[in-house]
Amino acid sequence: MLRQIIQEEIPGVQDFAALISDLPIDSFGMVVLRGRIEAALGHSVSDQAWGGIETLNDVLALSGAQPIVLRSQATAKDRRSFSVNMPQMAMEGLSESWLFKELGDMHWGMITSGLGSQSSALKDGSGNRLYATFTRICYSLQQPLNAIGENTSLDLRGTISRFGAGTFVSDIALVHDLAAGEARLMSNFSRRGETTNTSLLKGQPTIPPGCPIPEVPPPAFMLEYRDRRAAIPAAPLFESEYEIIPFHDVNGVGLLYFASYPIISDICSLRYSRDFGKRSTISRDVYYFANADIEDVLIFRVHKWEQSDSSLHLETSLSRKSDGRLMAYVLTGKSGG
Repeated sequence: MLRQIIQEEIPGVQDFAALISDLPIDSFGMVVLRGRIEAALGHSVSDQAWGGIETLNDVLALSGAQPIVLRSQATAKDRRSFSVNMPQMAMEGLSESWLFKELGDMHWGMITSGLGSQSSALKDGSGNRLYATFTRICYSLQQPLNAIGENTSLDLRGTISRFGAGTFVSDIALVHDLAAGEARLMSNFSRRGETTNTSLLKGQPTIPPGCPIPEVPPPAFMLEYRDRRAAIPAAPLFESEYEIIPFHDVNGVGLLYFASYPIISDICSLRYSRDFGKRSTISRDVYYFANADIEDVLIFRVHKWEQSDSSLHLETSLSRKSDGRLMAYVLTGKSGG
C-alpha cells in the first residue's frame, strides 16, 4: 500500500534507497505524500519520525511505527454577520481586500479553535513556531463586488476539514440578497528556516485528541493546486515591476500578506489597461507558491487577457526579481466596463 502511494506521488521512481532530496518531489509534494501515508496507516506520523526520513525505504518502514491515533468528533464551524459600511467598502462596493482578510481570519480562527491553541502558541513537534501559510484562495459570486452596497447585510458561514495534520481546507458561503457566492481556502503550516521570508519550511502541528476538524481524503482542490504548481505559465503579454510597500503589503509577522497578492495584481493590471479600473471582481482564484522579503522587487506578468464589453478574464503572475521564483498565479474574473 505505501509503495503504491509513493509511486503515484513520484511517478517513475525505482530507487527507494536514493535520498529524497535527490528525487523529483518538492515541499508541497512531501506534504501530500505525508498526508496520504498517514491516511493509509490510520494514524499520525510524528514530526520526529517524519523529520528523520532520508529515503523512501524510511517511508516504507513507517508501517511498523508506534501509532498516534487521531479521532475527530464534531465539525468545526464559524458564522459571522455584517452590515456593510465604509470600513468594508471600496470602489462603491464590497472591498476585496477586506473580504480576503475576513475569509482568511475565519479560516485561521476555525483552525486554532479546532486545535485548541492561540495562533501565537502553535508549534510543531520540535517546538518551532508555526505560521499559517495560504496555498490557495478561490471565490466566486453571482454578481460582482460592487453589487454588495452600503447598509446591506452579509453573512459568512464556514466549515473546515483537514487532510492529515498539514493541510486544512475551509468552505465559506457568502450569503447576500444580490451577490451570494462561495469561497474555498487552503492552507499549510510553515516555519522560518533562516532569517528571511524566502526560506520558509513546511511544518505541521500536533492534532489533539478529539479534534473537531474532520479528516478527509485528498481533496480535488488540493490536487488542482499541485497541478498548477507544476505548470509552466504561458509567455507573458506584459510585465512590470512592483516595489513592496511595507505599511500596506506586509502582515503582523513580517511576511508579504496573502491579502496583498490580488491587490498587487490589480494595481499592476491598471498599467496594462486603464479600463481595468472600471470593472468589478466577480471571481478570483489565487495559487500561492512563495513569499518575499520587504526589500524584494516583484515582477508582475499578464499571461492571458480575454475581454468583452461586459466581462474580462485574465491570468497573471507574481515573481521575485532577485531569483525569478514564481510566487503566485492569479485567475481573475471581472464584470462591467
